[in-house]
Amino acid sequence: MKRQVISKMMVAAAVFTAILGGGSYVFASDTEHKLDEVNANIAQKQSLVNEGQKKLSKLQDQQFNDEAEIKALTKNINARKANLSDQARSAQVNDTGSLIEFVTNSKNVSDALGRIATVATMVNANNQTLSDQKKDKLKVAADKQKIDLATEQQKKLNEQLRNDMADLAVQKVELKVKKAKEDADKKKAEEVLVATKQAAETAKKAKDEATAAQALATANKAAAADTKNMVNNDSGNATSKSNNNTNTVANNTNAAVQTVAVKSTNTVSTPKTNMDTSSVVGAALSLTRMGIPYVWGGESLSGMDCSGLTAYVYSQFGVSLPHNTVAQEGYVTYESVSQAQPGDLLFWGSKGGSYHVAIYIGGGQFVHAPTEGKNVSVGSIGTFAPSFAGHIK
Repeated sequence: MKRQVISKMMVAAAVFTAILGGGSYVFASDTEHKLDEVNANIAQKQSLVNEGQKKLSKLQDQQFNDEAEIKALTKNINARKANLSDQARSAQVNDTGSLIEFVTNSKNVSDALGRIATVATMVNANNQTLSDQKKDKLKVAADKQKIDLATEQQKKLNEQLRNDMADLAVQKVELKVKKAKEDADKKKAEEVLVATKQAAETAKKAKDEATAAQALATANKAAAADTKNMVNNDSGNATSKSNNNTNTVANNTNAAVQTVAVKSTNTVSTPKTNMDTSSVVGAALSLTRMGIPYVWGGESLSGMDCSGLTAYVYSQFGVSLPHNTVAQEGYVTYESVSQAQPGDLLFWGSKGGSYHVAIYIGGGQFVHAPTEGKNVSVGSIGTFAPSFAGHIK
């Protein structure tokens, strides 16, 4: 029986060693690898965002230049139209009377033909210039239409890149939370492994003591065989001593097993209260950059209310809070607002009758889901003062 107990203890130690040395390490490495990939993607997206913004700026400059050129061409066309009208009007009222009179007053046929050619050349030149300007205006307008289309497409691309950046930021927070959990699990496994090794050493020591006791009893029996008168006394004493030692060893072995069971149970089941508050604050702050709307009864990235926000953040660290402000009071140790530390909960209302809750992030500020029509945001104690605070037990 003792050997079976010791074998089980050694097997348990080997299993924990394998978990600690293999499984958890693999999981942690996988999470770190994914976190590195997300960071690389964020850097790549940021580069694309910067490049896209430069392209958009150039397109907007071209839009401005096209608009200015179209205005200038329009002004020139209108001015030429006015000039043509003025010339026709002037030809009719000046000393020559009209264009017809200007031609008919020629001295001879040759002079008349020259005057006709002059008038025709003037009119054709003006009309050609006017036609060229209209063509230029149409060309610029067509170019502007292409630039406008390219500008809208670039705006949509930039918006998509920013959305991708926001998604990657969420992934980064989730991976950081996951890694924090894995680090905590690894620490728990290390504690269980130490306890298991200690128990195994205790059991082995007890086994060695039991073997020594049995050897002593055998030696006493052999010595007692030399004399019949000493058999009963010596063997009785040896047997008594052997039984006492054996019982002591058995009790020590059972105690060692019970100690390991208690240590293992306590190590695994005891909740972690000394969590990394900076991670809690970071997770809360990340929600303020996601445009999450207030939704009564909500507890997800698509929408959340005040107690839904605190429950969501702490669920990322293995703490399950109920979705109700009064119920969440039962999970904290009451303290004054002045004693609050980053990561603690702030409550509004009376104790046992609170109506609003938030996560304190330090510096007199907190993260909360304010009310309908507003998004998750940072608030100030100086503007909206809480009634009391609470530290997660």
